[in-house]
Amino acid sequence: MSLPQVILSAKFHPNVCTNGPLDWNPIGSAGAFSAFCGILAGFVFSGVVMVIGQQNPMGGDGHASRGLRLLMPSFFGLAVTSYLYSVVTGELVCRRALVEQLFVGGVLAANAVVVIAALAWLFLAYGRNSDGEVRFLRGLVLVSAIFAMFMLATSSVGFHNAWTDRKAAGWADWMVWGSFVALLGGTVVSWRKPVPPVPAANILGWPYDILNKRVNFSAWLNLLTSAGLAGFSGYFVGTPYDKLNYPRWEIYAMSEGALIVPAVVIMGVLWALPRE
Repeated sequence: MSLPQVILSAKFHPNVCTNGPLDWNPIGSAGAFSAFCGILAGFVFSGVVMVIGQQNPMGGDGHASRGLRLLMPSFFGLAVTSYLYSVVTGELVCRRALVEQLFVGGVLAANAVVVIAALAWLFLAYGRNSDGEVRFLRGLVLVSAIFAMFMLATSSVGFHNAWTDRKAAGWADWMVWGSFVALLGGTVVSWRKPVPPVPAANILGWPYDILNKRVNFSAWLNLLTSAGLAGFSGYFVGTPYDKLNYPRWEIYAMSEGALIVPAVVIMGVLWALPRE
């Protein structure tokens, strides 16, 4: 009597991005990214608690609330990002790790810029603008935004080239870099666009309702985008390894979307910056 035999239709072979042909290991770097996002989220949470417990000078309450409205969605985004990066550290499928990091990186890039923008409002809330600190922070936010979008573009190009084993179409690279240039122009326009002089302004000369609408729009946009990108990344976490065969147009679409969606959040927060 022969023993029963178990026949496996397919045997799983782990690939932690060390078996080639990639020249970047998203799994190996995920632990450091998770720690960085967790630390940054902790600083943001501490800042929120401190601002809530402080009494602002006359005219500063509105500015503090605007800073808080930007910080609270950022705390959510950074905390979720830290968790998702920690999930990537346990990946055994290199391609799945690539797409997870692609979208999580967008959440990190956008929220890093939002945190700096929130500081500009807090400087005004506590009267720290006697020597042009807000103007400096506005410049810092712009530089940070440009750097973040540049890194998003390089990540997108690297993603579709890694997925296709460096056989991506040349137009796909040009599409990403063309989008980067267009978004860069939109970023500068958003940064330079002044607050309209009407309706009635507060004691600092800025319209309350327009400022609040801009900050609210930016905060909600960041929250919904962070949740959407995090959910999209989480969807791929549960995708079976044998279901990761996507057509190239989907890869190119994901590559482009991972640049454009976070860039829209960045432009939104530049649009909501205080004017010196």
